Amino acid sequence: MISCDMRYGRSDEQKRALSAGLLRVVSEATGETTDNVFFVIREGRGINFVEHGQHLPEFVEGNANDKDLIARLK
Repeated sequence: MISCDMRYGRSDEQKRALSAGLLRVVSEATGETTDNVFFVIREGRGINFVEHGQHLPEFVEGNANDKDLIARLK
């Protein structure tokens, strides 16, 4: 089982690409078929994620909020 926690805001297409890529590399690394790997994505608001002691802002496409967070943490 693979579990991924992320902030709300990614498109379905991005989540499909993420799951396909992770399933592929896990299969290659373990020799297990993708049919035997379960993948779940859990999404939450930015406030539920804390990095470097700071609650994250909501996700915005293009990582605009991430750049602001990084600047504040320097």
